[in-house]
Amino acid sequence: MTGPARREIRRRVLHLASGSLGLAAPLLPARWAGFAFLALVVLAAGLEFARLRLPSARSVVERVAGPLFRPAEAGRVSGAFTLALGFTLTWWFFLPRIAASAIVVAAVADPAGALVGNRFAPNAGRKTIIGSAAVLVAAALVLFAMRVSPVPAFAAAVAAALAERAPWRASDNLCVPLLTAAALALTT
Repeated sequence: MTGPARREIRRRVLHLASGSLGLAAPLLPARWAGFAFLALVVLAAGLEFARLRLPSARSVVERVAGPLFRPAEAGRVSGAFTLALGFTLTWWFFLPRIAASAIVVAAVADPAGALVGNRFAPNAGRKTIIGSAAVLVAAALVLFAMRVSPVPAFAAAVAAALAERAPWRASDNLCVPLLTAAALALTT
């Protein structure tokens, strides 16, 4: 397995593991969870600032987490930061039950879409229709597992699949949880 392939597997595993935040947050008092998400995004912003603006800190961050960064993230904000921001905004703007579901969808659906898209359309580019279909299916399965009724689950799964198609790099990390939560809020 090549270095880039290992990096992508690590990124997907970390992305998937981030869904535990959506599962754990509702177990805390809402205010504590809100502050925990805020602390997460402040920490992520600090690491991004250090990585992008402080050469001595950059070498430490790259030594510890370097294998998780894509080469294209060398001079710009990483997907990890946009995911932390997406989770935090989702938690702060929506009811805890809705936010938790949307966070888990974002954590599971994106890696599912990438895995299926790369497997069945390896030369098609960054976003594929089959990958988006996998996002829709994964989102629906997550929402059904979280006991969301069919109409809101389907609406939110469609929103997640559409948000995943956002054309800007790492914008899906911001858009998927927010638009999934918005669809749930509108249909629940």
